[in-house]
Amino acid sequence: MKKLRLIIPVLILFAVQQALTAKIFFKMLELANTVQENLLPKHEKFFAMGSFIAIMVISLVFVLMIFRYASRKKVEYIEKPVKEKDKSKSERRRRNLEEQKRLSEIERQRNRTINNIMNGLNSKLDEKEFSEKLLSNIAKQFDLVQGIVFLRNEKGLFSKVGTYAFYSEDEVPDFEEGVGIAGQVAANKELINITNLPDRYLTVLSGLGNAAPTNLIIFPIISQNKTIGIVEIATFKKIEKFGENVLKILSRRLGEIFEEKLKTAT
Repeated sequence: MKKLRLIIPVLILFAVQQALTAKIFFKMLELANTVQENLLPKHEKFFAMGSFIAIMVISLVFVLMIFRYASRKKVEYIEKPVKEKDKSKSERRRRNLEEQKRLSEIERQRNRTINNIMNGLNSKLDEKEFSEKLLSNIAKQFDLVQGIVFLRNEKGLFSKVGTYAFYSEDEVPDFEEGVGIAGQVAANKELINITNLPDRYLTVLSGLGNAAPTNLIIFPIISQNKTIGIVEIATFKKIEKFGENVLKILSRRLGEIFEEKLKTAT
């Protein structure tokens, strides 16, 4: 647009100049024809015509030079955005590749973690052994300090079948679907991650004394779109999104195994 604003005035000035020059030239010819032949020598006529032609050629060359300069600038202006566009595409491509690598690495880590948790969990173990092995494997991956596994019994209630680092003088009561936090998880079939638990909500006994975990995750064990079990795990550190995704996948896998065990038991 800037180059166009420069070219238009030049063209107008050039046209006006050529028109004036042509008018002067024809006036000179007219004057020369009306004057006696001996008053204007022939060589001076040729000199006047040559001067006029030289002026027109110089003006034309001047205009052509302006056009050439403007065209070169226009090419540079076009090439620059093209180069910037190519650079932008290359940068986006690089970022996409990095994002794909990052996601692939997360998926590999997730699958590796799931395989580590499922390691040693086989059908030969009874419900108690299976549950305690499961909690032990989870503890190795997420620094678990306390855990309980509940399974739905023949009365439709969820009762404790296995624990990890759990000590209590009172027996853990059964609960029904929809009652309490764990019951809500069973009803909604959705994991819940609770942070900043109240003091003494949970207590872990060890050789170092009593300690109270501040984070609790409760996730369902699902089979055929039905909650057949609940897993509660407590940690000192918050389990982030990666860990939540691992446990959500485990919900379905564990459901298949426990469902098979329940069928075998009956």
